[in-house]
Amino acid sequence: MAVKIVIFDLFETLVSEFDAGHPSITEVAQILKLPVMNFQREYQNLRLARYTGQFPDYTAVLRYIVQQLGGKSPESTIRTLAERRQSAFATHLRSVEPEILNMLNEITTSGIRLGLISNTDGTEVLDWQNSPLPRFFEVTIFSHAVGIVKPDPHIYQRACKNLDVAPSDCIFVGDGNSDELRGAAQVGMMPFCAAWFLRQHTDLLGADIVKQRAAGYPVLHHPSELIDRIS
Repeated sequence: MAVKIVIFDLFETLVSEFDAGHPSITEVAQILKLPVMNFQREYQNLRLARYTGQFPDYTAVLRYIVQQLGGKSPESTIRTLAERRQSAFATHLRSVEPEILNMLNEITTSGIRLGLISNTDGTEVLDWQNSPLPRFFEVTIFSHAVGIVKPDPHIYQRACKNLDVAPSDCIFVGDGNSDELRGAAQVGMMPFCAAWFLRQHTDLLGADIVKQRAAGYPVLHHPSELIDRIS
């Protein structure tokens, strides 16, 4: 297939959030001495605000939830949790698997251009410039910086405008979270579900996670399969 541009998702597509030691929602709630279910509900309710840059950092998110739930966690505890999380995401971004780097290198060497769109609260990508990934991408769009989240069509269209291409010239590769594959398809991109990390974590995500996330779109089980598809 004739492809001019490949646009990637970041987390669970190029790097995985699992296995790097950042505190889980349950652990955070317990350390803050807050009811886990209540904390989880508040955190989820803030998803759009977090991903559109309405909070300056993760500490501000935790402070807000503590206040909303009537907690009394000290600032030092909140900052320690934020530092642990930031350190974990820095590890994710610096420790990119060789298969991913090989895939990106082969694609760019073939003359195909790359873009990236990620839903992020900002603190997750503070160490982005120290990752081996940025050099591959002509355009990088983080939701917190533009105030738009996937699957809003405007975030895909912004990437295309910055790359000076039509959506029909692009394929989109992501793990399917945030309904991102449908969003890509709706603007005219060809979506593929990146299943390589999902398959590694079915014990946590469920045996049907790939089917659920793919939502009927083509599935890539290994990074090398993308190269075969576009070569």
